[in-house]
Amino acid sequence: MELYVEKRYLKIPVKFAGENRRFTLSENGAPVYAFDAAYAPDAPDAEYYADLRGYAGRTVALDAPENFVPVFCDAPAPLTPAQNALRPAVHFTAERGWINDPNGLCFYDGQYHLFYQHNPYGRLWGNMHWGHAVSPDLFHWTHREEALFSDMEGAMFSGSAVVDRENCAGLKRGSETPLLFFYTSAGKRSTQCLAYSTDGGETLVKYGGNPLLPELAGGNRDPKVVFDAERSRWLMALYFEGRNYGIFVSQDLLHWTLLQRFDLPGDDECPDLYPLTADDGRTLWIYSGAHDMYYVGEFDKKGLYQPIQAVGQLSYSSAAYAAQTYFYEPGKPVIRLAWNRSEIPGAPFNGSMCTPMEMTLRNIGGRYYLCAHPVEGVESLVRNETRRDGETLCDYAQPLRSKACRIAFETKSVPFSCKVYGLDICVETGGVSCGEAFLPRTEEETMQVEILCDTTSTEIYLNGTAITAVPHVQDPEQASFSLHAETPVYFEKFRVAELAL
Repeated sequence: MELYVEKRYLKIPVKFAGENRRFTLSENGAPVYAFDAAYAPDAPDAEYYADLRGYAGRTVALDAPENFVPVFCDAPAPLTPAQNALRPAVHFTAERGWINDPNGLCFYDGQYHLFYQHNPYGRLWGNMHWGHAVSPDLFHWTHREEALFSDMEGAMFSGSAVVDRENCAGLKRGSETPLLFFYTSAGKRSTQCLAYSTDGGETLVKYGGNPLLPELAGGNRDPKVVFDAERSRWLMALYFEGRNYGIFVSQDLLHWTLLQRFDLPGDDECPDLYPLTADDGRTLWIYSGAHDMYYVGEFDKKGLYQPIQAVGQLSYSSAAYAAQTYFYEPGKPVIRLAWNRSEIPGAPFNGSMCTPMEMTLRNIGGRYYLCAHPVEGVESLVRNETRRDGETLCDYAQPLRSKACRIAFETKSVPFSCKVYGLDICVETGGVSCGEAFLPRTEEETMQVEILCDTTSTEIYLNGTAITAVPHVQDPEQASFSLHAETPVYFEKFRVAELAL
């Protein structure tokens, strides 16, 4: 059908369990944009919206299901309270649609930018675009318009960002520092591409010289770019296939040469690469994968990455996945976000981000451990906190009146158990267990446990060296925190707090 784009958004009613139908937009006889949606004109579960801002005021051809009746609007309609009932209280999620990996993380002009894998047309994976949001503090997010649209070359898979302060790529226009976004175009072939912004991240333009790298292995993807200041070079970590990863080098961010390939046992997808200065003063480089297996290493005299110890593990049986650090700039904390794969049942949105974490490196008993803790900004969310320090407890119970809460304690005594919104957690001599997840204890004497609970998941941190995210839909009939021990447990610090934005 011929379609005059009279307003920005085209309404797409959808049935969650329906069959996907293809929509293709064409101009001058050539397809320019396509997506799949479970179109259902009668009794839809939700409405999604095709953003056609690039075609406003023009006539295009639309290949759509036979019974499709186009309806345009100026803006998406707000969701109802019932549709928002399970929206996480203090964790990021999209306004509508599926989300997965965090992408393009950078801090610029006082704002944290979060781009993310996004399906604007349903609550399940597909139609990969890049969504976008900004925040001054990593908790209060403002949604921006869709940043990268899939095209006829492929879907927009995961990638990273660079704040190109020295204009190494030569893409600066005007006074703004260029922001560069490296991503995988996943079509018939999987290639590494570039988009850039010259207006502070508000709009992204795909680079005319794409791809930067051709397909080198089937499904190679997820470029993460960082600057190696000591050797004055840019590095790109890239996933190849199986458990095989690599590192590329560049001087101008446009032309890349393979430096090396190696295996990361127990992992695949979504590499991250960044330097950390350990608590003993030694600066080392972390190379990690989507499952949070990681190497601690350094670059040798030839510039090759060399692990200095066996592979480590940070996440255990976790819904946290595909974590990425913000573009590294010296002197600033290393902050990362992970996708939380916990389902949000029945909602027009699905998936969320885990709590933002600050990454550190500790030498414990001669081995380096990658550590993750919620960023300090989580303190600003605390409401109605109970503190009990230097007390001995056997049984404790406290009602919870908010959708999100934080429980934290330090103790040398074990075992004991606790329950948060109906979720059972056991603290034992060897570590912490919750469902299928077991977080092993390091050699430290004190056990520092932090639990953050939201509508559909609970995150647990043990001494920072072991973390997990457990899918768990809150039971409103069990809106409380309780603790039980057969023998008295002495707590050095004990905190129970409600969290709210």
